[in-house]
Amino acid sequence: MEFSGSDFMSYVALYRKWRPITFDQVVEQANVITILKNTVTSGRIGHAYLFCGTRGTGKTTMAKIFARAINCLTPRDGNPCNECDICKGILNQQILDVIEIDAASNNGVDNIRDIIDAVAYASAQAKYRVYIIDEVHMLSTGAFNALLKTLEEPPQDVVFILATTEPHRLPATILSRCQRYDFKRISRVGITERLEKICKDLNIEYEKSALNILAQRADGALRDAISLLDQTIISSNGKITTKTAREATGAIDRQFLENFTKAILQNNGADILQYIDYIFIEGQDPSSFITELMTIFRDMMVILTVRQPEKMLIEDGEDLVRLKEIAAMTSTQEITLIIKELSKLDNNLKWAVQRKIIFESGMLNLCDRTFSGDTEDTQARLKLIENKIAELVLNGVRTTSKPDVASPKIIKEAVNVIEVANKNEDKDKEPVRKTISSNSKIPVAELDWIDFINNVSSKNSIMTASFIKMNSKGFTVNGEELYLVFENKNIKDMVAKPDNMKIFEEAAENALGQAYHVQCIMKTDFDALLDTNKAVKSEDKKNNIDDFEMAIEVLDKMSKDQGFKITEID
Repeated sequence: MEFSGSDFMSYVALYRKWRPITFDQVVEQANVITILKNTVTSGRIGHAYLFCGTRGTGKTTMAKIFARAINCLTPRDGNPCNECDICKGILNQQILDVIEIDAASNNGVDNIRDIIDAVAYASAQAKYRVYIIDEVHMLSTGAFNALLKTLEEPPQDVVFILATTEPHRLPATILSRCQRYDFKRISRVGITERLEKICKDLNIEYEKSALNILAQRADGALRDAISLLDQTIISSNGKITTKTAREATGAIDRQFLENFTKAILQNNGADILQYIDYIFIEGQDPSSFITELMTIFRDMMVILTVRQPEKMLIEDGEDLVRLKEIAAMTSTQEITLIIKELSKLDNNLKWAVQRKIIFESGMLNLCDRTFSGDTEDTQARLKLIENKIAELVLNGVRTTSKPDVASPKIIKEAVNVIEVANKNEDKDKEPVRKTISSNSKIPVAELDWIDFINNVSSKNSIMTASFIKMNSKGFTVNGEELYLVFENKNIKDMVAKPDNMKIFEEAAENALGQAYHVQCIMKTDFDALLDTNKAVKSEDKKNNIDDFEMAIEVLDKMSKDQGFKITEID
């Protein structure tokens, strides 16, 4: 096996056994590795280095590799050979010229003065005496002051490597004396690949989805992920499955999370309370549950937004199918509001005495969509109602009853209500039209709407997309003009807003593969421009009105359910 281990113990924790011993074995820190390897090969060794980054990203590991590399008798392409007497002595802790200090427990002035006294002596065996000070931000102010002069002008054979997760807590005088290298979080893919390698080396069967769960729980820290793997192996009886991974890490059962999510979307308060009671009986932390619930909603947002969500999700197979079914019950706007409220609830729980009561009331508030009443949230709720109706229309949903009269006044009412909800939009401007010459009679091709409608919808214009689909047709002219042709002027005026035109042009370019100048136009005007003067079919007009009346009826029903009253606006 290519990674270091300790033979004097009957069992060594996996994160220690699989700690890299060369730069090439470190995961996803290519920029830092390249610079440090060049430093070793060029021999231009600095006197002080600062390694910054979150936990488990390889700071201390890289410091140890670098300490061996600059002292190695036969370095190989910037890596320590780990075979010479110096490398072996440092690995076995028999050579004391590489000193590792934990600043969390050695943070006083006296501890730093001991270092200052020691650096006056030459190294015993190695070329450089290296001081690795871990969690350096824990040093006291006096200790930092004592370290300043030595850190700036240490003896020629002394190198300081400072490691910290909180570089902002270091004095500027310390930062200015160090070469700083920032370590990034390790990606879920990178962590999963390393866990797979460990499992194969140990001849342990595994499900990749289970390793994905461990990688996600590690939150970018490879050491945490390997520790979780170690914990899961013990409880898995030879095979790591999704179930054992969740149980070993204390994660909530997936099916329970999905049922809870559906209860929220279906406004099922009774089930919500029963689920919450179960959470507290099982001793689950409500904050951890909220975090996992937010992850579910985040995954649904990815499904509704990204064309190939599989690349951004850990779910696959049946789990992904179920998640897509749940995502079909909501919209990105609703998910955004729910995540916002979950975040508020999580923050409130930090200071709550009666956590269960606060948790229950917060979830019921979320379930009933009774969000706070500030102006921003009110506008968001109005937009949410609009998009709910638009999705119903877009998906071809029909109500059980219809109004007796297809009155133009009803259409006017609906348009006015929508205008109130979007009162910040420009009501009067129309897009500039480009006249088609009367002798231009190149055949006009009718568009395939699917990609165009989906592109408009994906740009947070679901309602607009639904009205285009139900009430217009698209035609290209001369390969550069795209006309959205309407038969109802009220709907055309509502759709043809300046902000929408930019969205239409971007959607057209994405769907059709080239740029188009987009215009919204009445059918009669379009016929006149093309010099065709085709009669408008009365039956088509009736169908458009019927479809729009259906949307108005859904709006009326939903507004009553939400306590939102529709009033006539002349």
